[in-house]
Amino acid sequence: MVLVMRRLAVLAALGGLGCGSRPAATAPQSMNQVVEQFLGAVKAKDVQRIGELWGDQRGSAAEHMKPEVLRKRTTVLQIYLANNGFRIVEGPLPIVGHDDRRTFRVELQRERCNVVTPIDVVRTGRGGWLIYDVHLESLPNPAVGCGAPGRGTAP
Repeated sequence: MVLVMRRLAVLAALGGLGCGSRPAATAPQSMNQVVEQFLGAVKAKDVQRIGELWGDQRGSAAEHMKPEVLRKRTTVLQIYLANNGFRIVEGPLPIVGHDDRRTFRVELQRERCNVVTPIDVVRTGRGGWLIYDVHLESLPNPAVGCGAPGRGTAP
């Protein structure tokens, strides 16, 4: 009887682990790695992976955001950052006042032009790195092509 009770206790504990929010994806351990994986996911149109690699100090957006909101936001990121290839031009560079963040300048190679844009990464509480800010305001409107960047995203 004691053995049965112990097994039930173990099963109950394991069952409790499966409840709650989605499982945490492991954040890449290097800054360069997260930028490369993120832009690779953008190129592959893998919005699920984009959500796993984008987030803040608490963890990925996939862990903390409602699925419908996440899908919409990652789709926008994928559209604005669409590329045929990319390369890191500069970085990681420190961000003044934010010891847990770094910025990169990344060249997005597109069909008719190349666009250089900043991308910021953040160290998570678990020690990995995630994409924090892709500065959409610095990118041209994807509907226009390779024209001038937008005027920002003020309300």
